[in-house]
Amino acid sequence: MKDTAVFSDSTFGNQKVLPKLPVPDLEETCSRYLEWIGPLLDPEGMERTARVTRAFCSPEGDGPVLQAALADLASRKDTANWLEPFWDRMYLSGRSPLPLYSNIFYMLSRIPLKEGESQFDRAARLVGGALRFKGFIDRQELKPDSDGKRPLCMIQYRKLFSSCRIPHKGSDTLRTPVSREDPTSPEERHIVVARNGRFFALDVIDHEGAPLPDEAIGSALREIVEYQGGPGEPVGFLTAVSRDLWAEGRALLRAIPGENIDILESIERALFLLCLEERQPENMEELSRTMILGDGMSRWFDKGMQFIVCPDGTTAINMEHTGTDGSVMVRLASSLINDPGVQKGSAGSDECTWEELRFRTDPAIDEMIKKASYECKRMYEDTSARVLVFDRFGKEGIKSLSVAPDAFIQMALQLAHFDLRGYAVNTYEAVMTRQFLHGRTEAVRPVSWESVKFTSLMRDDSATIGEKADAARKAIEEQVSRTREAREGLGVDRHLFGLYNIFLDMGKDLGIEELPEFFRDPGWLTLKRNLLSTSTSGTGGLFLAGFGTVDDEGFGVRYLTFPGSIHFNVTSRTILRQDMDKFVDLLESALLEMEELLRNRES
Repeated sequence: MKDTAVFSDSTFGNQKVLPKLPVPDLEETCSRYLEWIGPLLDPEGMERTARVTRAFCSPEGDGPVLQAALADLASRKDTANWLEPFWDRMYLSGRSPLPLYSNIFYMLSRIPLKEGESQFDRAARLVGGALRFKGFIDRQELKPDSDGKRPLCMIQYRKLFSSCRIPHKGSDTLRTPVSREDPTSPEERHIVVARNGRFFALDVIDHEGAPLPDEAIGSALREIVEYQGGPGEPVGFLTAVSRDLWAEGRALLRAIPGENIDILESIERALFLLCLEERQPENMEELSRTMILGDGMSRWFDKGMQFIVCPDGTTAINMEHTGTDGSVMVRLASSLINDPGVQKGSAGSDECTWEELRFRTDPAIDEMIKKASYECKRMYEDTSARVLVFDRFGKEGIKSLSVAPDAFIQMALQLAHFDLRGYAVNTYEAVMTRQFLHGRTEAVRPVSWESVKFTSLMRDDSATIGEKADAARKAIEEQVSRTREAREGLGVDRHLFGLYNIFLDMGKDLGIEELPEFFRDPGWLTLKRNLLSTSTSGTGGLFLAGFGTVDDEGFGVRYLTFPGSIHFNVTSRTILRQDMDKFVDLLESALLEMEELLRNRES
């Protein structure tokens, strides 16, 4: 694709010119794999992994057979992206609770409420802004995203609104406007409001398709909060627990005579969920946990988007991850923060209609909800969060050191973990690949021989400042190189993941009767376990972002890099709280130490 090409300004106008995700060369991937996994294995383990990998990639091995099948799949005209079905299945087959193991929150820039402005005014403007953003998408007036001069895939924007993950035993499904179970259904005009475990359907688009006025939405939200209809059944608890348990609960709800099926349909088809918090979190850590899980009953974690609004106006988006990634949410967040809030609506549309969605239950469901409420409380208590707003320097300060900001931060994370544990652990960083049709992400592995040498030298009293600085720069350069390869679709993780899934789907047809030894080897298992899971994104419209740690023995680190600061959200299981606190303190020290080291080396 030439940089001189002229691209469309229509939202989806560039889809047909986007290249397909490439299938990397097998030998090159295996070579990178051995290089990446080496620092994480002992010599004996590395020798075994190298032997298994060579056998896998050899002409007589299973690798070339799986590679040929993957290449054939990628070349088919009906395959937009060879990774897509495998990636969706990975998410949908996950049985763990969504709030801790899958969903992500994005906290919008913190803007204090104006004099006379209430939580409901803020929420109404948020809803109005989201509807205006949806209008830009529907009319294809949203300018396509780009990475420099390269257009990015926009398919995820079709999955922002009215999306919902539907629980089933064994594997879920994803209902979106581009993959409806009922393609004849009318476009949704309502959202669902959650408050104290009760749910309300609120129409926000009139019969002519125009968004209703922000003021009318705010008035309706006040009415909903003031409505004295008695306690409802907190079915939302069930969406927070294991997927198989929720699948069983949903089936039981649908089997009870009454309106439960219609109520589930109303929630699942709603444009999005709006969660109005009753209690204001007392500090940043509590605010983080509120956006990750909250009380559990005033959420519907299956929804593609949940907007959470606290009494002080602090707002976050809780995203179900199957259909969308962070870059899309950042675009939405930026639009919401900059939205002028001037929606007037059409003639005669001066009020919003709403109704409470009251489930009918039976003793079996009541007992299931009770157990789910205990599980939510346990998950909340077992999730610790620490927020670090590092304001000594940010992106611009790091750039002045002539190094890449993200790679600098990744090496600071490595140094902090080395100071905590004395060794490196497998680390994950997601990198966007939306320059390819239906692209999602690739993984970068920050642990390298260069990073290990850097962290060791930093604590070697015999090493000179010059040696330490040179090691830091080489580690940062290696991280930049890996990131560049990942962006071009030439990473290690997704390729090997694709080969693994080809075996699952076609192995016996290809003459491979059992799982190849490569995928049973400790090297592969080590690469799959993310003890330090990290991610970042653009910062437009955001103050903070976070997720629960994906490993019970690890840390989850989401960070945003602003011109003059870096905002970290770190999570762990509560049993690791003391270690997490030490890690965050060491991270702050590592950032300062590295900045001083590189700056002094330059001077």
